[in-house]
Amino acid sequence: MSSWIREAAFVENKFLEQLESLGWNTLVIEDNDNKHRTSKALLGRATFKDVILEDVLSQKIKDINGTWLRDEQIKEVISTLKNINHSTLFENNLASTELLLENTSVDINHETGVKSPTVKYIDFDDISNNHFLAISQFMIDGAQTIIPDITLFVNGIPLVVIECKAPDITDPIHEGVNQLKRYMNTRGTQQSEGASKLFNTNAFVVVSCRTQAKSGTISSNLEHYLSWKDPYPKSLDEFGKDEQDILVAGMLDKQNLLEIMRNFIIVMGSGRKRVKVVCRYQQYRAVKKTIKRILESETLEDRNGVIWHTQGSGKSLTMVFLVRYSRTIKELQDYKILFIVDRSDLQEQLEETATLIGEEILVASNGSDLKKKLSNDISNINMTMMQKFSEGEFEKASDGIDTSKVIVLIDEAHRTQYSKFGSALRLALPDAVKIAFTGTPVSKTVGSFGSYIDTYKIKEAVEDGATVPIIYEGMTSKDTIKNRGEFDGKFEDLFADLTKEQIELIKKKYGTKGDILEAPKRIEVIAKNMVEHYIQNILPNGYKAQVVSSSRKAAIVYNEALKKALKEYYEDLEDSNPYKKLIGKLDSTVVISSKHNDNADQFPKEFSTKSHKDNSVASFKKPLFTTSPLESSTEDIFDPLKTSQLAFLVVSDMLLTGFDAPIEQVMYLDKKLTAHNLLQAIARVNRTYEGKTRGLIVDYYGVGAHLKEALANYEDADVEDVMQDFSSELSQLELAHRKAIQFFSENKIEEISEQTIEDAVILLADEKLRAEFKVLYKTFTKLIDFILPHPIKRYFLDDAKVLGLIKNEAHRRYRDEELYIEGIGEKVKKLINEHLESEGIETKVRPISIFDEEFEKALNGRPNKAVASEMEHALRYTIRINLEKDPIHYKSLAEKLEKIIAEHKGEWDKLVEKLSKFKEDMKDGREVLAVFKEMKCNVCMAYNDMFESFYNEDELTAEIKIIIIELVIESVQATSREIQRVDFWGSTGENARHNLENQLVRMIATTKQSNLIKNMSSIKEQFMSISKENQKALEELNIAN
Repeated sequence: MSSWIREAAFVENKFLEQLESLGWNTLVIEDNDNKHRTSKALLGRATFKDVILEDVLSQKIKDINGTWLRDEQIKEVISTLKNINHSTLFENNLASTELLLENTSVDINHETGVKSPTVKYIDFDDISNNHFLAISQFMIDGAQTIIPDITLFVNGIPLVVIECKAPDITDPIHEGVNQLKRYMNTRGTQQSEGASKLFNTNAFVVVSCRTQAKSGTISSNLEHYLSWKDPYPKSLDEFGKDEQDILVAGMLDKQNLLEIMRNFIIVMGSGRKRVKVVCRYQQYRAVKKTIKRILESETLEDRNGVIWHTQGSGKSLTMVFLVRYSRTIKELQDYKILFIVDRSDLQEQLEETATLIGEEILVASNGSDLKKKLSNDISNINMTMMQKFSEGEFEKASDGIDTSKVIVLIDEAHRTQYSKFGSALRLALPDAVKIAFTGTPVSKTVGSFGSYIDTYKIKEAVEDGATVPIIYEGMTSKDTIKNRGEFDGKFEDLFADLTKEQIELIKKKYGTKGDILEAPKRIEVIAKNMVEHYIQNILPNGYKAQVVSSSRKAAIVYNEALKKALKEYYEDLEDSNPYKKLIGKLDSTVVISSKHNDNADQFPKEFSTKSHKDNSVASFKKPLFTTSPLESSTEDIFDPLKTSQLAFLVVSDMLLTGFDAPIEQVMYLDKKLTAHNLLQAIARVNRTYEGKTRGLIVDYYGVGAHLKEALANYEDADVEDVMQDFSSELSQLELAHRKAIQFFSENKIEEISEQTIEDAVILLADEKLRAEFKVLYKTFTKLIDFILPHPIKRYFLDDAKVLGLIKNEAHRRYRDEELYIEGIGEKVKKLINEHLESEGIETKVRPISIFDEEFEKALNGRPNKAVASEMEHALRYTIRINLEKDPIHYKSLAEKLEKIIAEHKGEWDKLVEKLSKFKEDMKDGREVLAVFKEMKCNVCMAYNDMFESFYNEDELTAEIKIIIIELVIESVQATSREIQRVDFWGSTGENARHNLENQLVRMIATTKQSNLIKNMSSIKEQFMSISKENQKALEELNIAN
């Protein structure tokens, strides 16, 4: 069963069935209708370039808005939506979405005389007024013709595009995302592709293989596609384990879809860094539960509650979604919103996030100012800091004000100071709704704001891929620091001149480790170790590091020590080291807070200004390089506009909460942290980023040894898996290794060694087995990459090298790009490359053409079974890459090849003989008509065969053949001329392509051949496809006009 059939049977059909059960209308367009471009495939559109079903939209505009709208006004309303045309898909989508949400207007209501009356495209308040249609195989012409698996329309407007993949192919989600990006023309290719116009009105996209189903938006990269694991308000008990069933019920229920589109999608960032974000399931669930509690609670007190969503899972956006959704609830539209924070940096961050609500945020500076803002009748949004109020002043802030219509949203409510202000808050705003948000679990001792409304714990976020797991590595144990004796010796040098009595006096005087933690000699030794650890473990994959020091003084010392250690490390490197140029550019900086009585010499102001902080954060968030130094040694990889080599960000108290830098993989911890401070700090490394599988905490203080004590005030279940010990990675590696080796033993290859590589490669000829091997290999090597250069059992590395040889050979033989060495981590890539090179294998050589002399040499001395395998797959590859250039000819060759292979299966000697003859026939080239030879137009045969394919053999008379030859010459002549235009196949070449199609239509009409005229649409598509694939040959033609 082909993957396409499996995809339809197991994924797409089930998807449609479930949509139908939710009240969607469904329509399946048959392959034959699309192939022949029938009226069923066109669905009432003027052309296949149109993406809106105008007949449906026209009727629904009238149904929703009333019969007063005249036909010309409806056409104008539709035209406004259709004609949005900015320079990028993102801008088009932004403008289209705004129009759908905010509505449009026409000049006048001719029945009432009202000017500029509002006209809605979608009725978000009454879903029964809308038309919901799911179309399978909806075809659209763009730069390319695309046929998404399922497209969801509301009132004829395409809002959701779904790509289905067979569950047993390699990484189906990755393939689906890549295909969607091709449809959107967002892969960054030189030539335009896909049909981006379909996505102008898109709310979100979905990729599914049934067992997995993930959603994203037009700006999402693979790592941002996430599962929807709760069908709330439906119950999980109603569904099985397949993610597709849950996502359809949760996101594509008609009510939920329109709610998500209206209230749970936002645009973040600025300029080119803007992204469109759709809510995660826990955000949607928390908001819905909160509104339900506010509306349905029997007492005012019962309305209060706590939302605990772990750090990095989008807690701030949940607050935004809550406010936006509340504004659409009739009973809550006149409520005021009050944000309360307890730190200025959080106020700044929340102010920035809250602007996404789309309303002005009013910041109250004191109690009287807050009272003024709360006393008017406007349902405004206010923000204040808790510290700005004494208990009495806070109470006065609401004196004489009805607070029953105030929703108070308290940020980071886990902190202990809120327990002191909790009673004051209740006195000040006795009847207000109080919703507390926390990124860490609420302590056993703090319960000021009621029971949990919703929880999303650390383990859930990791399992969902919303965050990465955090691994703990203690650097205070003797087996973790290289040159431990040197480290200890230098540390002890700090007290070498002191007697025991003097040391005791120091302890009595300071009573803490303060002076020890700030000691320059100690910091110098640790900084050197940090640099070694960073360069060997973190740098190769392009991630960055944050250093948390015990004090502001220690932070400044650390910054200088890191700069010195980086310089020394660079100077000791061999010139041949591929990372030397990068290491020479690495830098560190420090960001600290200031105090009004600071000594300028001890605490330079340059490290505490807002501009320094903003610039440092911006630089830290940029990638180190555009391309790995293993792949390129040019200066281009350090583009100053796109990259920054600021690798270390040193802090003490700042940037430990609310600081979001996904590129940060490691935090070097040299400070005592407990409870929520610890949980918040370590969460800096749990953000997802391309290729990042783990965050790492490297502990120089000893926090890990007292982790249980540090988290004593929390329930065990709430802090489960907060950090995993480094040793757990070794256990996972053992399991991943065992699975990789068992894969071969279960398929009758008992031992993996260099002697069994050929057997293993032949085994991987089976696509399903090859897909399984890719997953096992990637899992195993990713773990090795994370653990290296820590000591690993020798057999892990030996087997990794052999598996690398198998993967390399299978990639070359089967021309399987997913087996290329990308995506396995830079440290493992270097390890395998070095091994391949030691075996005399060139790592960057791509598969050799079967017609190359080197191909024959590579087969010398090999058994015929291996030779037959090499030839079979090289021939298949040659046919595959040429199929689009000359489809009729190469399809014929493919059928002949499969026949030879089937007839001589297992007869290796005979098969090699037959394949050799087949290869020679291919090499001699196809037969070319004399007239085309004379014109030096071999490509003309592809067009000739295409036109002839619309006739039966007995219909192809000599007269018809001459007509076709003349048509080929005329049409190729026109194509050769038109294709010279700048950006012919690009976004600006649409008119030129349309002009060529019109010329072709006229030429075919002139032939008066009914076989050609009735298949005009199919011929146009094939003609343009052949032309695109043969662009270079057409450009080089010199055909007289």
